[in-house]
Amino acid sequence: MEADRRQGSPMQQKTIDFRQLVERLMPLQELPSSDRVRVERALEAGVAVQLEEAARYLLSRLELSGAARRLPPDPAGRRLQRWQLRGSLDQIAIESAAPREHEGLVEVPRPGLGANAQAGLEQIRRLLRLDEAMLAADPRTGQARRALLEQLDQAGRELLGASEVRFVADTEDDERSGPEPLSAELAERARRQPGHLLHCPDTELCPELAVEGRRRGIHSVVITAVTAADGRPLGWLEVLAPEPAHFAPDALALVALLADSCAGVLQRAARIEKLVFIDPLTTVYNRAYFELQLRNEMARATRENSSMALCIADIDDFKSSNTAFGYDAGDRVLVEVARALRGGVRPFDTVARWGGEEFAILLTPPVHAHDVVAVSERLRSVVERLGVELEGLDRQRHHVGVTMSIGVALFPDHAGSAEDLWRSANQALLRAKRPPKNKVVFFTPQHHRA
Repeated sequence: MEADRRQGSPMQQKTIDFRQLVERLMPLQELPSSDRVRVERALEAGVAVQLEEAARYLLSRLELSGAARRLPPDPAGRRLQRWQLRGSLDQIAIESAAPREHEGLVEVPRPGLGANAQAGLEQIRRLLRLDEAMLAADPRTGQARRALLEQLDQAGRELLGASEVRFVADTEDDERSGPEPLSAELAERARRQPGHLLHCPDTELCPELAVEGRRRGIHSVVITAVTAADGRPLGWLEVLAPEPAHFAPDALALVALLADSCAGVLQRAARIEKLVFIDPLTTVYNRAYFELQLRNEMARATRENSSMALCIADIDDFKSSNTAFGYDAGDRVLVEVARALRGGVRPFDTVARWGGEEFAILLTPPVHAHDVVAVSERLRSVVERLGVELEGLDRQRHHVGVTMSIGVALFPDHAGSAEDLWRSANQALLRAKRPPKNKVVFFTPQHHRA
């Protein structure tokens, strides 16, 4: 899509892209600061769909403030929206793509829908309650996201009269993925086409949804992507209703608005969780998150009758390095070791800085003893081969070798509780720290007598 700038006469026109439209022609200074921030973020991200939505949103806000006037529909019958800026003869025209229908499914372009949502003050307040749900829950308990999704469902029901509104996260994390998509194929389609909203007025006429629609007693479905400000997919919304043709055009506009609100709240929730759960120096998880995750994974191992492992890793002779090269150099060692540990485990394992020069690694279930041996030895070896370039107190560059000793305990083999598992791994670490260091030691019952 492109924007046309019509200069005085219909015969004089210039086609520009949406970035040029926002940067050159829009009086951003007339917007409230919150609206300016939204548009500036879209400009910074540079995602085409979001730039178009920002331009349309900006025009709608300028229209409300009186800085722009909406013109009558295009006489030639094209799908144009036209505005004239206050104090100017120039016209801005944006042509919208027509919806496409195939096998009972309509692809509706999302840009423009949000600007057409006739959301009154009370509807906006309902959307703002999405933030309230997130802020009211303690992110350390893992309840924040669940509270947010419950509020999202309630807001969707109130705004749209839907029977169910579901957010399906685009993640491999079992604890956070939530419900399974109504249709994996349509979910992937929505993910690939964030600029479109998929609308099925009657599932009986859509082969992809007919069986699931009958099973669940639903006839109307709307599916649309939820994307971050940088275009990264966060997931998608599924809005369901039992009656055919339940969602009118205004309702589709509200779905787009709800998806945008959901994206903003999810990103704010992620920033808060990062502040609570991430070690600021090394960017791996911190002790608070690790303690929570340890109990979660032990509970999962118990449910699945499987095993897991806790590894406690301590950098050898770290204090002497601090003394020789300074604390800034010591921080550099911690950052490099954390990066090496994170790269040496599976994506779903957990690496955390426990404190000082000590790290904790959680190998999630199911994991067998021989796998734990291989992983822990690989971690020790990867750190040993690391080598870190440091600038010492003498301002000279030094190549420093780093080694790490690791104590390992298995659940449920070596302990039945989080406290006992930590105690067992710590006892193994104490033995690993005996000279010569730089080794992996597994807990054995004899450690109690050592």
